[in-house]
Amino acid sequence: MTTSHPALQRSRTSLYLARRPSACPRARRWAAAALQRWEATGQERDDVLLVMSELVTNAIVHATGPIRAHLARDTAGRIHVQVDDGGPTHHGDDGDGQDDEHGRGLGIVDHLAHHHGHGPAPYPYRCRAWAVLTTTHPATRPAAGPRTEVPAARTLEPTA
Repeated sequence: MTTSHPALQRSRTSLYLARRPSACPRARRWAAAALQRWEATGQERDDVLLVMSELVTNAIVHATGPIRAHLARDTAGRIHVQVDDGGPTHHGDDGDGQDDEHGRGLGIVDHLAHHHGHGPAPYPYRCRAWAVLTTTHPATRPAAGPRTEVPAARTLEPTA
């Protein structure tokens, strides 16, 4: 049984984005500000920002309509990253099979988070991509003894 620390409060924030290249840097700045308020470590911040960037970029490149990004911290300190969009576009594939700068985003998310998922989103959106990263929030870190830098453990689960 996991017990939440009283210093951790559930926090949630959302950002509406136009489907354009400037959406990704805007989402990163917004997420970085929330993570700073939530006292995420440098490694946690980097991991969450990279996952957010990949999910927003996928929505820009592969989806239609507006985008809504969500970032939440639950009472156990886990960070939930979620991106809703209008669903897939139907681009023609040139079939050249070259491994260029595209096509690695979900691999990066999978590497950082061990799991990730997607499914339907409530109207007016159609698709939702999500990830949950487990953190080492200050309220849940050991109070005494020397600390060593240990990468945060990561799990994924759907947000409710």
